[in-house]
Amino acid sequence: MKKLITLILVAAIFVSCSSDDDDGGVAIEGTWKMTAFKTQNAYDLNGDGIISNDIMGQTDCYQNETLVFNADGTGADVSTSRLDIELELVTGTTDEYEYTIECVSENNTTAFTWTQNGDSVIVTQGDSTLTGTQDGNEITFSLPNGYPIPVEEGDGTAIITEDLTIVYEKQ
Repeated sequence: MKKLITLILVAAIFVSCSSDDDDGGVAIEGTWKMTAFKTQNAYDLNGDGIISNDIMGQTDCYQNETLVFNADGTGADVSTSRLDIELELVTGTTDEYEYTIECVSENNTTAFTWTQNGDSVIVTQGDSTLTGTQDGNEITFSLPNGYPIPVEEGDGTAIITEDLTIVYEKQ
C-alpha cells in the first residue's frame, strides 16, 4: 500500500510540474494562424489616410498564414502570400515616402523543427532559429530587423529594415 501511495504522489508531482502550467494549459501541437504582423514604425500603405503599424490591417496580405506543430517536434510554416513593398523618397524631403505595395499570392510550405521550454517556443528552419513566447492560445515572435524594405532615392536603392512582431493564435 505504501508503494502505491508513493507512486501516486510521485505522479502528482510530475503532472503539477508540467510545462503546460506556463502556457495556460494550451498544448502547442496543432495549427496556429497568424493574427498580427506589426512593424516598429507606422505607415499608410493602403492610402486610406490611417497610419498604422498593423500590416495585416493595411493590406490584404498574411490573412491565412499558419504554423503547424506536430507532436514529434517537427512542423510546417504554410505561407499563402507575401508583401512586396517599395518606398521611394519624395524629392526634396528626407523622411517622406511614396509607397508601392503588392500582395503576391504564393503556396509555400517550409519544414521546421521545434522545442518548448516553459513558455519559450524555439523554431528552427535550416540555419535560422527563432524564439517565441507562448501565452495561452497565442505565440508571439519578435524579429529585430526582420523586414527589409528597398528605398529608391535618385539612381540608387538602399535597404531599411523594420523590427517585426508576429502573433499566432491556436485554431
